[in-house]
Amino acid sequence: VGKDPAGRFESQINSIMKILEGLLTINGSDPYLDFGAFLAEEEAGGHANYDALLKGPKLKEQRTVSYRDRDGVRLPAKLVQRWEARTVALRFAIVAPDAATFERRYYGFLDFLRQGEDGYLMLHLKELSRTWRFYLTECSDYSQLTAFDSEVVGTFTATFCEPVPDFSAPVRTNPENRSDNG
Repeated sequence: VGKDPAGRFESQINSIMKILEGLLTINGSDPYLDFGAFLAEEEAGGHANYDALLKGPKLKEQRTVSYRDRDGVRLPAKLVQRWEARTVALRFAIVAPDAATFERRYYGFLDFLRQGEDGYLMLHLKELSRTWRFYLTECSDYSQLTAFDSEVVGTFTATFCEPVPDFSAPVRTNPENRSDNG
């Protein structure tokens, strides 16, 4: 590895760190600033986390009546469509300058996700201007990306339940003062 006399590599790292600051908040806290934690993808250019967050939930099943002597099923004249609770799995990475800091950040972040505020987590992504109300159900798929002898990076999957999914369209107004919701 050669020297980087212009400090370009360090500058790139600092730029990435600035991008991560404030991108995600959980219960008003920035997990990157507090724990070195951020949403991570398995591969460059991936968007599995956003795919998981934006995937619509299933609809609750409609009550039907099936008569043996009639084709099909009978439904009410007016259907009321409601969402099922949904599960969302997100991949997080945690980075730290050394092993002791990594352990403190990793276990601290897991405990933060477990406790929430009264058990709930208000996860907000600035980029999408959206907040989700979750609670943690599982942490799995831990992967150690670097050795514990210098900067330490690990990833894991946190699985959340959204008990009451909210997929209502945000109301925004365009410059002509018309709704752009359709």
